[in-house]
Amino acid sequence: MKLISTLTFSAVTHLLPAQFAVAKHTLRGGHTSTTWPHERTEGIISDATEPPNPEVFEAAISLDDFKNIDPELFEWVNPDEIRPGDTTCGFLKAPLGWEVEELDVVYPIVKTYVCVTFATQQPAPRGNLAVHCGGPGGLSLCNYAIWLDLDEEARSTYNIIGFDQRGMGRSEPTFVVPECAAQLQDTEGKLAVNYNDEESIRDAAKVYKEVHLNCWNHPGFKLEAIQGDGTSRAFHFLEYSGTRQLAEDIERIRRLFGNQKLSVYGISYGTIVMGTYATVFSDNVNLMVLDGNVDPNTDIESRTMDDARSKQQRLDYFIASCEFGNVQCAVPDLRQCINDVNRLVDWTGDEFQDWLAPFKGRLEILGLPIFANENFMMTIIIEVLFGAYNEISALCGAAKAGDVDSFKDWISKNVFGDIALGLEVETFPVLNVTRNNVMHSFEYNSESKPTSGQSPAADWPFQGYGQLAYSSVCQDMITAQDMALGSYDEDRYVKFFQQLNEQYSGAGTQLPAKNVVQWYSSTYYWPNITPLPPIGNPFLKGIIAGQLYDPATPYIWTQKMRDQFKSTSLLTSRSVNHGLSNTIESLSSDRRCFANILRYFKNGYVDFSDGKVCESDHIGDSCTIQNILNDNFCSGTDTAQNVLAIE
Repeated sequence: MKLISTLTFSAVTHLLPAQFAVAKHTLRGGHTSTTWPHERTEGIISDATEPPNPEVFEAAISLDDFKNIDPELFEWVNPDEIRPGDTTCGFLKAPLGWEVEELDVVYPIVKTYVCVTFATQQPAPRGNLAVHCGGPGGLSLCNYAIWLDLDEEARSTYNIIGFDQRGMGRSEPTFVVPECAAQLQDTEGKLAVNYNDEESIRDAAKVYKEVHLNCWNHPGFKLEAIQGDGTSRAFHFLEYSGTRQLAEDIERIRRLFGNQKLSVYGISYGTIVMGTYATVFSDNVNLMVLDGNVDPNTDIESRTMDDARSKQQRLDYFIASCEFGNVQCAVPDLRQCINDVNRLVDWTGDEFQDWLAPFKGRLEILGLPIFANENFMMTIIIEVLFGAYNEISALCGAAKAGDVDSFKDWISKNVFGDIALGLEVETFPVLNVTRNNVMHSFEYNSESKPTSGQSPAADWPFQGYGQLAYSSVCQDMITAQDMALGSYDEDRYVKFFQQLNEQYSGAGTQLPAKNVVQWYSSTYYWPNITPLPPIGNPFLKGIIAGQLYDPATPYIWTQKMRDQFKSTSLLTSRSVNHGLSNTIESLSSDRRCFANILRYFKNGYVDFSDGKVCESDHIGDSCTIQNILNDNFCSGTDTAQNVLAIE
């Protein structure tokens, strides 16, 4: 089912059409020619015969060179693991700030945990690929998630590099502290806001204000360094641990790891990470893919309103889909059903944490949000219903009757019932994932391996980390530093959410406001922001990808990101999932869409026209759960796919 959409898909090469038509156009990938690099016979060419562009790729340094990196700048935990196909990690020792010789500032040294999954061919023929799977809060376990998404050729020819960005995971110092976790400090439940109640909104504002001021004054964030003249200078870690500093650390790694151009791949918040890198260090970017984009601007008010509007539109489209003539809906008033479901979701919200407990350590590698709550549950219920209309009647009936037991059974079956599919019962810290009938074993949360944002034991890399990370502390700390134009007035804060909820009520569920409150509130009364520069570059090429009904990142943000990188190519999916790799097993979108990204990483150029929209079935012709789990084409899909075999 969709919740494990990256888990059991067949190799993308099995899903690709045998042939497709192409038109000559300006290529927007790593290739710089204005004409197609090779002619086709009668306008059709097989995927298998497309040659990579040799001008794009430069091999990475040798494994011996990786082993011999100066340990004063980067120290491997276990250099013996530097070998083809293996994954190992180490610590970048970086100045707190970006050193500018003319300023003559001596910064304290901080450590950033960096992991490399080495290509099976060495030296890696296509070079190094820096990845970030999102969050903020996603960590170096992203290496494994991306490795699973890529095809065998990419796995064998790219070194994949992932990060525990500053303040998170095993990086030092950490900002994952109780004083900064608003949800844990809310002992009276005031963050469970009723947006129709002004006092409820005010109570939440007071909690956020108190937490942010206490967080800022945490003694662990006060750093010092002796300057050249012998004096001591103080620095605040929460002014030097945002996305800009991660981009700078990525650049330091690029230089240490051979100084070749770096290919970058960002998903969700990772698009801000790699978009910032591509903005600040554009000359050092080779290939670039930004998928499921976050707003490239730093205005927190406009970002929050975009997000709320998108969630409203997604819900409206789902409700309207039953009015498109879809006979499978089988309920007379879907909007009322949504309200009934929301009431039961609120009731079961506390139990949701317990339901997730056995799977916390596995969710991140499967590409799922690791900060799950009752709002996320409601979003996932709607996502499941998008592609499983046969489930609507049972769910709506249970919700209308207030039948809690039947409702919980429905959740267990349709949301969590198959989450263990393809997973062996493992002993921490080894995770076994079955892909295409092949078992892959991944070691994580150990001394020299990638870090998970949610460890099953909740005590890695230190006691209690899992509980803190499960709150929104990582997201809050990064958003507070990166964004601008937030509120420092309680009345303004209250009015903002009153107007937002009035405009985007979520069919009476308050779902838009509930889902966006964290982002806006992260900046409320934050003492000192360090906003990002405007993201973009008019000359850099690559792929900007987005999903029309993405539950996490509004499609309008993908449009904005494409406008900021004017030489890139826009790739749109009609998916209801988050991240284009998830369309491979989406219930309502063309599963071939991700193949465009795979070909780009293989060949070094974009081979589709800017603005391509991946075709999909009519939303009423949806797949069944069995179709997805068995990786079969869905009813009504074959004709559409055959038509699309030649585009």
